[in-house]
Amino acid sequence: MRIALVVGHHEKSKGALSKYFGLREWDFYNEVVRELGNVNVFYHDENISGYTSRIKNTASKINKIDFDLVIELHFNSAVHTSANGCETLYYYRSNKSMKYAQLFSKVVTENTGIKSRNGGLKALTNKKDRGFASVYYTKAPTILIEPFFGSNESDCKKIQSPKNMARIIKRFLENIT
Repeated sequence: MRIALVVGHHEKSKGALSKYFGLREWDFYNEVVRELGNVNVFYHDENISGYTSRIKNTASKINKIDFDLVIELHFNSAVHTSANGCETLYYYRSNKSMKYAQLFSKVVTENTGIKSRNGGLKALTNKKDRGFASVYYTKAPTILIEPFFGSNESDCKKIQSPKNMARIIKRFLENIT
């Protein structure tokens, strides 16, 4: 099975900060990718202006290769530090993406004790939904993972480290291959 990973955000705009890890999303997931080893990794081009244009550019590169699954790597954050849980986003018309999203959320909750938000799934239905472009423009089934809240101390303690997040992703991949 051919898997593509997309590190969310980019060097100039690194995403949410987790004060508990002392890392932003982009830095956290670059550490995860290093732990995963030999994987197909894609990055959004920070020199392309506009969110959707950047996402389309990344999808175009991914679509040149016949991947079976694309995973975009993120974590949630909120002003209220009580917000918590795992949620996996997918394009609502893709049954395969929905099944991968269900499995990913299940693996996170079973391996960390982090609760599922909204059953662990969030179906993206229109271009105004946050994350829609990431799951829509790729040919392969795609999930956008938000396995924890970087702003929640309990979630971060359960994730433990980028190294442990890599182990969780490996467990997920073992369940689908």
